[in-house]
Amino acid sequence: MKVKVSSLKHHPKNKEIYDLSSIDELMESISEVGLLQPLTIDTRNQVISGNRRFESIKRLGWNQVEVIVREVQEEDEELLLIHFNKQRIKSFKELINEYLTLDRIYRKGQGKRTDLTSVKSNIS
Repeated sequence: MKVKVSSLKHHPKNKEIYDLSSIDELMESISEVGLLQPLTIDTRNQVISGNRRFESIKRLGWNQVEVIVREVQEEDEELLLIHFNKQRIKSFKELINEYLTLDRIYRKGQGKRTDLTSVKSNIS
């Protein structure tokens, strides 16, 4: 499905994890061979996958772009951003940002003992 480039926006969490690096090289590639993969957006028109591609086509002056719309739960947004960027070559800073984000996601509920909730206490 095609949408207006002007209706799209970068996902705010993407900026916290990744830099928009090597845009000039990507713009050159897109100019030569076109966009090889559509952007993935959520239902709020935020780019989940393809933030560098999105920035490149904006700078190239595109009016429309091919997208895939994906229903995304708010609690899954950061995880999807990271998974969609698995193949990307990352800076040390980006790797640390990914680690900190994943640590926060997977640590929820860590440290709480659930095996003692039904045990009666021997304290009188």
